[in-house]
Parts: sequence; C-alpha cells; structure tokens
Amino acid sequence: MGSVNITLANGQLGGTLQTGDGITGMVLTGVTEGSYTAGTPILITSTADAQTAGITESGNAFATRQIREYYNQAGTGSQLYIMLVPPTMTIADIADPDNASGARKLLDYADGRIKVLGLLADDTEVEAEAGVAITITDGLNEDVYTAAGRMAVMAATYFAAHKPFRAVIGGSSYSGVPGNLRDMTDGTTNNRTAILLGDTQAGRAACIGLMLGVVASVPVQRKISRVRTGPLTNQAAYVGITKIETVPGAMPIIAERGFITFITYANTSGYFFSGDAMCTATTDDYSMLARGRVIDKAHILAYKTFVQVVDDEVPVNADGTLDAGFCKWLSQQIVNLVNSDMTANKEISSIGCYIDPEQNILSTNQLHVVLSIVPVGYATNIYIQLGFSNPALAA
Repeated sequence: MGSVNITLANGQLGGTLQTGDGITGMVLTGVTEGSYTAGTPILITSTADAQTAGITESGNAFATRQIREYYNQAGTGSQLYIMLVPPTMTIADIADPDNASGARKLLDYADGRIKVLGLLADDTEVEAEAGVAITITDGLNEDVYTAAGRMAVMAATYFAAHKPFRAVIGGSSYSGVPGNLRDMTDGTTNNRTAILLGDTQAGRAACIGLMLGVVASVPVQRKISRVRTGPLTNQAAYVGITKIETVPGAMPIIAERGFITFITYANTSGYFFSGDAMCTATTDDYSMLARGRVIDKAHILAYKTFVQVVDDEVPVNADGTLDAGFCKWLSQQIVNLVNSDMTANKEISSIGCYIDPEQNILSTNQLHVVLSIVPVGYATNIYIQLGFSNPALAA
C-alpha cells in the first residue's frame, strides 16, 4: 500500500490550497443543559451559535466565559470547534490519548481542521464532582503537567496521520509562587504543547478562550505576543488570585520557565502575552507556537502535493536512477505552491526543495525529498544605545 511519510528536521536554524490556518478547538469542563449534551463536539462561529446549541451563561458559566472571550478577540465568524466534558473528568483525563471521550473525540470530529487545541478544566467543579482534592505540584495542579505529556503523545499520533496540531493547556490552580513552577525549558522536548498561566479574572482557571482568539485572528508566522498587533481585549489580568500589576517581578520568572503569561509595557496601555513558548528548550527549532504553526502549514501543503504522486509512474535512467528533469519538475511543484501560499504572504522567508536524482527508485520504490524552509525572524529583545551628540566635537 502506498503512502507519504513526513519527518521534521530539527536543529536547522542554529492555485492556492486552503489549510484553515486559524481554526481552533476547545475542550472545557461543563454540564448537560437544555439541548446540549456534555461530550458532544460541535462547530460554532459566534457566541449566538453556542447559545443556540444549548450552552448558556446560566448553565455553563465557566465555558461561556471562555467562548465569549474567544469571540471578543477573534470576532464573529471565526470557526471554533468546542466540546464540554463532565467535571468528573480531570485535565489529565481529557488529554489521555486512550480516552475516547476526551480531546481525541473533538479532534476526530474536526478531522484535521483544528490547528491549535485548547484544554481547560474547572478545578473547583472537578473537586466538587469527583470528590478528590486537587494536588498542587511545582506550583500548579499536577494534572496540568501530566496533561502536557499526554498531549505530546496524542499530537505525535495525529502528526503521523498528517493532521498536525499544537495544544495549549490552561495552567490551573496556580500556587502564587513563580519560583515553585517547573522549568519547562529544561529537560523537556514537548514542542507541540504549551501551558498558559494567567486569566482575565481572579481564580483558579486560565484564559484559554482569549489566547485561542488571538491565534485565530493572526497569520501563522505571527507571535501572539506581537505588540504592534495591539493590546488584548481584556481589561484586567491575573495570575491565580493576584493582579499582575501587584507582582511585576513574577511575570518574567513565569515566562522564563517556559510558560505563556501576561505582560505589560511602560508607557503602553493594555495587556499583552509574554511570548508563545512551548514546553521545550529554547534551542528547539519549534520552541515557539508561531514556528510550530508555520511548519504545520508547510506539512499540510507538502502532503497535499506529494500524495498525488503515490504509486505514479516515475521516469528513470538506464541505471535505475531518477530522471533529472523529473526531479526538477516535481521540486518546482511544491516550491511554487508554498511560495504562493506562504512566501507571498510573508509567512516564511523562502523555501527550497531538493530531490536527489542519484537515488535508485527501482530498487527501493522510495522517493526521498528534502524541503528546507527559511522562517521569518523575530525582534524579541531589542538593544538600543541612546545618548547625546555634540556636532562641534564630532567635527
């Protein structure tokens, strides 16, 4: 049986096809109410759609706030896949790749359309319904760290099926001590999962809806922390029960440990995200959500191009090696496509494709292709030398 297999190269940085770049999904704890049954995945494009489906403020205030904040940021019309699961299900249960009722159910329902998936549990309701107290480990609900590891396994499975996505988990029940947080940049290689620590109101949750709203509203190469995009729509920002203005020294520590959180800038109004760090070392090529979204889009374009070649006839030379003209033609197909879909939109800087004509396809029935993408850069840390100048002395 023919197939296309794609692997990601790492450590390398030291006609238009529609890929639905901004489509996101959320799995939240909630309850059955009215016409909505918990555990049912749905697609909505507005807060009104959620209400029509039966998810209301009176019955599911926790989920409704996340949906409202999503559309405050993304705007009506943005596609959002959503599913509420009973609060007897912990965040670790939601992320369990073996749990057919968890995040996997929503991903399968969306059939590869979800590019960034958010998970968030209401720890207060989980405690009440499950009858088990939340355990705080390394500054958070310990299930958050478990969920991050499980999402790495799940994401790898969907990557292999050519349905790549990135995940963001709400860092719930924050202890309030940034130094207690686990350093997600040290010893972890989970470049498909991020943990968000921060909310728009005091409590034990995180603003998953707000963050996904930003993701849905910006192109794949754009960091959610880009200042020029403008401040976030929220009027207040908290970590746990504390307003971030009262603990300014905590925010850099949280960010340095590989979490996404809030930040403010002097003489600039509003709140911004601190960055888009994934749970991996900063030396990882895909340590930023933006870089992950870029490579996932390229993955989809590459698959859609090369799946057309599966089991097709390939011209070869007398010695069994590939015809050089064919190699050049096939390389140009993917280069043209990515250039029109990504380079022209400034999502990447350039792309190159190399198909070695010396490979003996008669012996192996395998075609090896190398795609090399030069991403855009980011002015994350800016250093300015500022001082006075005396023109007379300069003369």
